[in-house]
Amino acid sequence: MSVLLADDDLAMRSLINDELQEEGYSVFQVADGHEALDCVDERSPDLILTDLRMPHGGLDLVARFRARAPETPIILMTAFGDATTEARAYEQGASAYFNKPVRMSDLKTAVHRLLNHDGSAQR
Repeated sequence: MSVLLADDDLAMRSLINDELQEEGYSVFQVADGHEALDCVDERSPDLILTDLRMPHGGLDLVARFRARAPETPIILMTAFGDATTEARAYEQGASAYFNKPVRMSDLKTAVHRLLNHDGSAQR
């Protein structure tokens, strides 16, 4: 199973990349929304994990992911969220939402749940 990881924070990307690779996932890393959209088009990841605040990011990026990959789960992370941001994220098509700092165990649980929810995406 493959995960697109979009975050402009290299340290956060490295941490999440290492954790997900240890779980057996292939991870594609990008640093902005344009690269993320290109990756969705070129690689068709099984799950998208994206930061809210990064170059060319934001809630509109979630909607663009949803339009290009309607069945792909999207996890949104942000250090600048509140209840309104969370509600809007789900309205735009997010499958899960996390405030940073993210507890890695919670994030991995969400990834497993979203990739294995219907039995067709088993690793």
